[in-house]
Amino acid sequence: MRVAKVRHFGPIESIQLGVGYFGPPPVSVYAYSIDGLLIDTGPPILAKEFMAWAKKQTINQTFITHHHEDHSGNVNPLAAATGTPIYGSALCSDLVKGKVHTCLAQKLFWGTPQYTDKVTPIETNFIETNKHHFELIPIPGHSADQIALYEAEEGWLFSADAFVSPIIKYFMRQESMKQQIASLRKLIALDFDLLLCCHTPLMKGGKDQLIQKLAFFEQYYGQVLHWAKLGDPPHTILKKMGKKERWSGYLLSGGNMAAINMVHSVLRDEGLAR
Repeated sequence: MRVAKVRHFGPIESIQLGVGYFGPPPVSVYAYSIDGLLIDTGPPILAKEFMAWAKKQTINQTFITHHHEDHSGNVNPLAAATGTPIYGSALCSDLVKGKVHTCLAQKLFWGTPQYTDKVTPIETNFIETNKHHFELIPIPGHSADQIALYEAEEGWLFSADAFVSPIIKYFMRQESMKQQIASLRKLIALDFDLLLCCHTPLMKGGKDQLIQKLAFFEQYYGQVLHWAKLGDPPHTILKKMGKKERWSGYLLSGGNMAAINMVHSVLRDEGLAR
C-alpha cells in the first residue's frame, strides 16, 4: 500500500508519505509547506506522489532538516522542476553528495538515496518568508546534521526527527543518546505547542510529549550506566533493563536499526565502549 495523504495544521499544508507491503505503512514521513517555504522533500520511493503534491505548492525556497533519504530523497526532481534554492546545514549539504550508507530496510521503505549537489549550505541561523521568521536550531543526536525550525511568534516547532515518539525502542548505529538529551532540553526551553515532527506531528501538547521523551532517555541512560559500572556487557544490560531486541528489524537492517544500539550509544557517549 502506497500512502500520499494531504493534511493541514492551520495554515501549514503537509503531505504524509509511506509504503506498506502487507497493509498500511508501518511508518510515515511528512513534508511541510508554508508561505513559500518547503520543509523536506520526502523519500525517493514516493517521488511521483511527492512531486505531484509539490507542483501544486508555491515554493520559493526549500530547507532540508537532515540528510536521511526520507527527508532529502526528492531534492533532484524538485530542483529540476522549480529551480528555486534548496538549503540545509553545511554538513547536510556534504552528506547528501553521496557519503552515506543505507541498509536494506531503509531502501525497502524509503528507497535508494538519490545523491545530489543541489543542497546549498545556509549561511545564516534563520530562514525567512514573507510572513514568517524561522530560527534554525541545531539538534544533533539522531543525525549529526539535524536542524529544527522554530517560529516563535506562531509557536510552531518543526522538530525533524527529534520526537517521533515519547518511547523509543531502537536506534540507528550512529545515533547519540547523550546528544539527543541535550537537543531535547534545548527544544523544551522554547515556547510552542504545535509540534511538527516529520513522523508524528501533534496539534496539541507537543512540548509535554518532548518532556516525556526526555524523561525516558534520562532514565534509560542512567540505567545503562548503572549496569555498565557493575561490569555487565551490552546484551546483558539490555536484558536486565527488560528490553527486547526487535529481531525482524535487526535482521532486515543488518543491525543498523536495533535495540542494542541504544545501549551501545550510551557506552560510546561515556567512553565505556569495549
